[in-house]
Amino acid sequence: MVTKVFIADMNGEHVLLTRRDSVWYVQDSIVAMPEKINELLATIRNVTLQQTVAKTAQSNINKMMSVNAVKVEIYQTAPKFRLFGINFFNKERLVKTYYMGPATMDNVANFAILEGMDEPCIVHIPGFRGFLTPTYSFKETEWYNCDLFSTKITRIQMLKVEDFENPQESYYVEKAGARFFNLFDANHQQIMDYDTVKLLDMLAEYRDKNYEVFVTSMEKSEKDSILKFNHFKTITLVDVNGKETRLDMYRKLTPDMMYLDAIVGGEARAENEPYNRDKFYAVLNGKKSNLVQCQYFHFDRQNQPLSYFLKQQ
Repeated sequence: MVTKVFIADMNGEHVLLTRRDSVWYVQDSIVAMPEKINELLATIRNVTLQQTVAKTAQSNINKMMSVNAVKVEIYQTAPKFRLFGINFFNKERLVKTYYMGPATMDNVANFAILEGMDEPCIVHIPGFRGFLTPTYSFKETEWYNCDLFSTKITRIQMLKVEDFENPQESYYVEKAGARFFNLFDANHQQIMDYDTVKLLDMLAEYRDKNYEVFVTSMEKSEKDSILKFNHFKTITLVDVNGKETRLDMYRKLTPDMMYLDAIVGGEARAENEPYNRDKFYAVLNGKKSNLVQCQYFHFDRQNQPLSYFLKQQ
């Protein structure tokens, strides 16, 4: 069983994927995207040697590989030796290393150098028409799991939505039965008459909520300003096992407001400042170093105020 995969380019950028209790992590801390991990493991399992490169072309291929290849190290739990069918001294070991190069001219295979071989070769997956390079991404953020919430309604124990722009619209939801919940206002006063369908529809949405993109190219000063001044809502969800997921949401400024921000430092913002109407930023579980961007329409029901769930008189 593969326990660890290390991928690095020739410029030092790298990613470490580690399996722990059947869950894969990026850089040993952030949960990886299961679909992308499965694709990588399937590629590792099925990639085969097609042919060696002709001697006349080896010099050019080696030069190309020295610039564009990606190093791949694969680790498994393996025994030091076997005796009479019994494994001895099982431990995590480096079992395979190879350098995956660019695609061949016909884009149906890749050049590669396998550890222990002096000559470059061509590798492919039998029956698959395409090149393998995208599978071996060395960019850390491309492996992150985009899920923010993935809790079915039957697994929700408590939900708290804090609205910092309109505190009276904050609310609290608590499980009271298999598919029945109590609704409370910002003062924790129970609301007896509310629209059950709207509330259940909103809670059902927490089974699949994800972010659009991981934010990597932002100056520290801009990020600090957003986290300090633009916090508009916090969603806290606790499942029936006591696991808590917290999402802090921050307004994204329009370009004009970002320019004004640089001048006044956020202190002189107008009350109705021009925020981006399509997207916002968010921080999951207090990890402010990991800022993500989300789309409002994907969180439409989660962004509804308390008054939305009240029955119209």
